[in-house]
Formats: sequence, structure tokens, C-alpha cells
Amino acid sequence: MHITIKATHQELTLATREFIEGKFSALGKLMAGSASPATLSCEIEESIAVERAGARYRAEGNLSVDGKLFRAEAASNTLEGAIDRVRDDLMREVRRARGKERGLLKRGGAALKRMLRFGR
Repeated sequence: MHITIKATHQELTLATREFIEGKFSALGKLMAGSASPATLSCEIEESIAVERAGARYRAEGNLSVDGKLFRAEAASNTLEGAIDRVRDDLMREVRRARGKERGLLKRGGAALKRMLRFGR
């Protein structure tokens, strides 16, 4: 998985970069069966405007897999909390989409089986 990180109004340190890559590595395990490599674009921001809303840090993640785009955004008092929420939301979206895809395949197979049994 290719991860791009952008920091706004704060400096991106090596420790922060490693922390973010470590957290989002779990998404790579879900993408093991994809045809093309997944691309994650992560943006972190420290802002006064966000702080007025009740949180200091904002994190946003856009995950592109096989032409599908998954997006999550979260705000928290800590950078780690915001990143955790984004990761959890992206994982939830990917699992849900994968379940829908599998369900559609199973329903299609069951419909085909019913059609083949019709002549008996």
C-alpha cells in the first residue's frame, strides 16, 4: 500500500510518519486480494478553527482501491485519537463494501441455480 501524508500547520516528524504508517498498515491486510495496489492519502491538521469546534487535531483519509474511493474524517484532542478514528472508519467502510460485493455474488449464484432447476 502506498501512503501519502500531508501535514498542515504543523511539522511532520519522522516519529509521526512512522506512527501513521503503523496505524494504517492494518488496512493493507484487508487489501491483500485487490488487483492493484491501494493508495492512501492522509492529511493531518492542527488548527484553531478545529479547536473551537471542541478538538485540536483533524485527520482525513482517502483510500483508493480498485477504482473505489473510501473517505473518512475525524477530529480529536490528540493526533493519535484522530488517526485511530479515521483508521477505524476506513476499515469499517472497506469491510462493508467487501461484504456487499460477496453478498451480491452469492445472490447471483443462487438465482442462477434456481433458474437451472426450473426445468425439472
